[in-house]
Amino acid sequence: MFFRLLSIEWTRLTRRTVLWLTLAASLYYVWAAVENYYRLTSVKLLDGTEKMPGLAFDLANGLDGLYPFLMPFVVIMAALVFGNDYSQRTNRHWLMHASRSNSLLTKFILLTGATALVQALAVVTAGITGWHYKTQVFHFALAEFLNVNWEATLAAVGYMTLVLTPYIALTALIAVLTRSAFASVVIGLGYTQFIEIVFTSIAYGENWTRWALRNLGFSATYLLNSIGNRVVEPPPHVFSPTSAFVVAGVYAAIFLSLAVWLYRRQDIGG
Repeated sequence: MFFRLLSIEWTRLTRRTVLWLTLAASLYYVWAAVENYYRLTSVKLLDGTEKMPGLAFDLANGLDGLYPFLMPFVVIMAALVFGNDYSQRTNRHWLMHASRSNSLLTKFILLTGATALVQALAVVTAGITGWHYKTQVFHFALAEFLNVNWEATLAAVGYMTLVLTPYIALTALIAVLTRSAFASVVIGLGYTQFIEIVFTSIAYGENWTRWALRNLGFSATYLLNSIGNRVVEPPPHVFSPTSAFVVAGVYAAIFLSLAVWLYRRQDIGG
């Protein structure tokens, strides 16, 4: 029953423009970020002033820049998935297929999977772009730059997805509270793109800011150095990557549990 429900929700998601817009915008952003680096440093790379980076740099650079860029798209996508059944008054219809708890959990799992898919394709895009510039533009042998820890690359897709799950769960909670996709988008974007940025900027360096959702992802980006078998410690005012992952998981569990608890007690018409 669960997989049937997941299949139904996946079909609904693939019919939404927001999924394909998110995918297209994210891949374009990653391509542009890697391409921009090589274009701006082409002279230095050719005359040897700057050393040609390895493929690991391209992969890590793509995921690093994608995190803040993808965040608002994840919020919008989650708001539409969790909120549209309220707006279209179709909650009761879909609850004929599953319990309220399973309905929300399925949507959460689906959105987490979609986010992971975007991250994985971003890695591929960054790798292809880096390969193109190294071999086709600068005519270097790619074998010289295969400094990639592939296990760390695969793990990076997972943990960069994990630090975005609190935003998915928080948006689910907002959607249940407001019963509106539009309100979920406005509140979700207001928090992620204004409130959180303003407060973490004003209080930059303060220890309490390590608990901010945005800074959990910031901590995770330091672990991206492991793709090139390097270790870089995060600054003291943020969590270590491992601690950040635990906190992100706890946040996601709390927000999602509250959403499920409220949803099970709502009077849903339609």
